[in-house]
Amino acid sequence: MLEVEGLNVWRGATHVLKDVSFTVAAGELAALIGANGAGKSTTLLTLSGLLRARSGSARFGTLDLTHAKPERIVKAGLIHCPEGRQIFQSLTVAENLAMGAYVRGGRIAPETMAEIHTLFPILKEREGVAAGTLSGGEQMMLAMARALIASPKLLLLDEPSLGLAPKAVETIFDVIEALKKRGIPILLIEQNAAMALDIADRAYVMEQGRIALSGTGRELAGNDRVRQFYLGAT
Repeated sequence: MLEVEGLNVWRGATHVLKDVSFTVAAGELAALIGANGAGKSTTLLTLSGLLRARSGSARFGTLDLTHAKPERIVKAGLIHCPEGRQIFQSLTVAENLAMGAYVRGGRIAPETMAEIHTLFPILKEREGVAAGTLSGGEQMMLAMARALIASPKLLLLDEPSLGLAPKAVETIFDVIEALKKRGIPILLIEQNAAMALDIADRAYVMEQGRIALSGTGRELAGNDRVRQFYLGAT
C-alpha cells in the first residue's frame, strides 16, 4: 500500500531524512518511534506533499507521492492528522468536522457522522461550541474525527497522545485500536513507545534520520536496545 524507498529530505541546509525505506501494508498498523528530532514528523510531512524529497521514492498504491500535490494526495485517501492537532480554534466543532469533508464536496454522510459520534460521543455534545474551548484530549478527538471524515485509505497519525492527561491517552488509544480492527491502515508516530509497540503490527525505530531497527511491535518491544532507550527499562 505504502512503499518508501531511499528517501532523502533536506530542511534548509539540514539533511533530515537519510535513505529512509519502509512499508505499510493494507490493514496494517505501523508504528514509527524515535527521539525528538529523529525525523519522524518530517517523514509524514513528506508523504503528505508538504515537503519535497531530494531523492528516493514514496508510492501510495499507484500514486507517486514525491511529485504529487497535497490536494491530490488527500483525494487519493492518504490523510494526515498532524502533530499539535491544528484544529480551527474559532470554528465550532461541527464546522471543524465539515472541513474534513471539503475534499469530498463538503457533505458528510449521515452514516459517517453516526460513526464519528460512536467513536467520539463527546463531539456530539460539543458540536455547537468553539473548538478552542475544548480540552486537549477533546481537541485531539476532534482532529482525529476530522481526518476520519476525509475517508482515509491510510491514516497518518502524528503524536496523538502528546501533552494529554493519562485518561485522554487511554481514550485515544482505544479509538486507534478500534480503527485498526476496522481495517483502516495507520502509520503512527508516538512518543509513548510502549503503547505504540503494544498495538503495532509492524514497527520502525528512527535515529538521526535513518531507520535503525524494524520488526513486529512485539519484537521491538523485546529488543534490549529499544527497551533501554525508548521504554525506560534498565
